[in-house]
Amino acid sequence: MNHLFSLNQSITTTLPLKWLLAVCCILLFGCSEQPSEANKTYLSRLSNTLQVPKTNTNSLQQLTLIEPVEALQPAIKIGITELAGISQCKLNVLISEHNNQLGKTATAASQLKYQIDFIQSAQNCLNSLDKQSKIYKKIAAAKTQKQAQLTQFFNNMLFSEPELNSSWQLTGQELSTQPAGFSDTVEGLKKLTTIKQLIENQNSMAINSDDILSALEPLNRYEFNQQLIQAAREQISLNHAATQFVNTLTLEDICPKGKNKQQAKIVSNIFNKYYLKQIQPYQAQLSGYLETLQPLYVQLWFNQAVSSEGVNALLDPNAKNLLAQLKSSAKEHVIWWQKFYKTCEISPI
Repeated sequence: MNHLFSLNQSITTTLPLKWLLAVCCILLFGCSEQPSEANKTYLSRLSNTLQVPKTNTNSLQQLTLIEPVEALQPAIKIGITELAGISQCKLNVLISEHNNQLGKTATAASQLKYQIDFIQSAQNCLNSLDKQSKIYKKIAAAKTQKQAQLTQFFNNMLFSEPELNSSWQLTGQELSTQPAGFSDTVEGLKKLTTIKQLIENQNSMAINSDDILSALEPLNRYEFNQQLIQAAREQISLNHAATQFVNTLTLEDICPKGKNKQQAKIVSNIFNKYYLKQIQPYQAQLSGYLETLQPLYVQLWFNQAVSSEGVNALLDPNAKNLLAQLKSSAKEHVIWWQKFYKTCEISPI
């Protein structure tokens, strides 16, 4: 296991920041069931030891989505008599099923699936019809209309489906140190981003519409996105509170020159036990998940019609987004400890 400092290194040497930021991923987590408790214990122990009031953590604000305002065009209706005229087409069965009670109560995801299935079935049906017939022209017009509105149906799904809109809502359940569902969540989001890209490229014939519902299933089962996004936001807030607290401290009071360094050693042990061995590995875990998932969030949500300013701010690739904030808030906190070890001339080992 790599140590933060070499034992024979001069303690008066300027300590490389990267050493303090280094985290060994095989550390056993000593966190409680709720990872945020380690942060609270960390601050409480520092506060009690130094007899300095701890800093309060700001409550997270609920993120909202924007309901799509662009109205869908009234669907072009194909009557019962006309359906009888295309009995040889799969489109006949598709429209009939959609017009029954199940079609009327379809979710936003099922509605999107139907639009895509219609476009694909319509093309096959058109290939068997006389181009001069009324039914050909009607089906062609309906296909064109649905193709033009696919993005709206996709946005309706982002806004309406709980598996997706809950990603930005607060939850009482924290992401554990050994969460389930990461790989399944990645796979589900990749299916959705592929569908979105094909819609944008007007290549709906290449879409596997079954992927829409199958992509939502793991998102519903694990709620990984919701817990991850909240955990990262919570950890950023906790890091800021911890940094605000240590910045109120005077290093000369903790380790006065020429006097006993017992208090400094106690403070160092608190940092080592809670921040380095529990909080920082958990943050590294969150960062690792975001490295993979945030690009997918960006593809789905960034600057979309349903995304609010708050959501866009967490995803902006050219600004201090969620992942960047998590990393920088951790770095800012560790910088103080770098100064602490240099000033107090003790080792964290």
